Amino acid sequence: MRLNIITYLENMDMMHPSKKKIISALPLLGTAFVVLLALSRSDLLWFILGIVSLLSIYGLMKVESHPRLKFVLVTLILINLFLGIIGLSKYVGNPLQGVGLPYIVIVSLLAFTIIFNFHHLTSFRSNYPFTLFFILMFSLSVGNLVGIGEFFSDQYFGTNFLESNHELMLQLLIISAGSCIMVLLFWLYLGKSKLKSIKSLTSPLGLNVKIVGKEMVNVLYSIFGNRGRAWLPKFSLLLQIGIVLFAIYAFYERNSMWFFTAVISLGLTKVPFFFTRRTKMDIPPSLNLWISSALFIHVLGEVRGYYDHVWWWDIVTHFYSAALLSILAFAIMLAISRRSTSLDLPLMMVPVVVILFALMMGVVWEIFEFCVDLLWDVNMQYGLQDTVHDMVINTFGAVVASMMGYYSGRRNFEE
Repeated sequence: MRLNIITYLENMDMMHPSKKKIISALPLLGTAFVVLLALSRSDLLWFILGIVSLLSIYGLMKVESHPRLKFVLVTLILINLFLGIIGLSKYVGNPLQGVGLPYIVIVSLLAFTIIFNFHHLTSFRSNYPFTLFFILMFSLSVGNLVGIGEFFSDQYFGTNFLESNHELMLQLLIISAGSCIMVLLFWLYLGKSKLKSIKSLTSPLGLNVKIVGKEMVNVLYSIFGNRGRAWLPKFSLLLQIGIVLFAIYAFYERNSMWFFTAVISLGLTKVPFFFTRRTKMDIPPSLNLWISSALFIHVLGEVRGYYDHVWWWDIVTHFYSAALLSILAFAIMLAISRRSTSLDLPLMMVPVVVILFALMMGVVWEIFEFCVDLLWDVNMQYGLQDTVHDMVINTFGAVVASMMGYYSGRRNFEE
């Protein structure tokens, strides 16, 4: 039966145009039905997934690829949509149902179809590592946004999706584990596929690390400028000395958590130094100051208890750190895109990728804090509201930094 369907699809080009349009419209009509059903149930998650699926299937129909691939992708998307909407995934409030198999599979499939459509329909060109990385980023980013959406839905619409921080973290853990498994399956599938449209996505990264490092520094200078003020390195050093003093104080107080935080932070402030020593390339002094100041205020907040007593301290540190991480990710991504022989990422897409990366790292960080709290009985997470607010602030920081990187990096492209 399956072979007959494939043969039928492969002969579509010889069909009458009206009959061909009807057959091509069936997946779109099926997806539209799922969207309307989700809307009637007020199920926001599956409504959004349905809309994205509708756009992905429409784009897939425009790609000139093997009918077998189109048939498999469209069928899998439709099956997962129907499984989710009829109740296997019911509502996202129950983590064992809301992020069950249909949800995890469909988000990974959508990530792949997005990459596939952009690769074949636009100037964007992907490769093997980036395709797999994008699937992981997209899946965890959607998990991040779903968690945020659930929380605010509970706050303002009286729903009951999330009852505790533990429930949210269990949901994110399931999403992360399922997404990693899906990436592994895609890695196996892409590596063995013989289809030309798939093999075009499996080229190696094709870059020289030293050249990419030099390009990354150029991008950073285009963002931060190349006017080195003499006081910037001195102020960075002063902040690093402050972290050392906090480490000594933590050792004196026999507080292992403070000491561990200060030592790790001090090590991270020295990364620019070791990068310069290794590559013989200086990074902008203002970036070095940003790194040192972000880590200093984090250690200060831990040791002096500002995270507990100053309501805005957590907001500042998360925004500041997320923006820093996003700027670095922007520079690295842009450098790889410009110097890779197989990855061509238009400048307009770089901020989108960076925001997805920041959303993914937000999930990873919250899971890390959750695991530390479980294993060592510390208090890195202060409850559901604190966790969600951290995720929201991280997102805002990533958006602001990505826009700053885009407008500054545009000059680097023009030059």
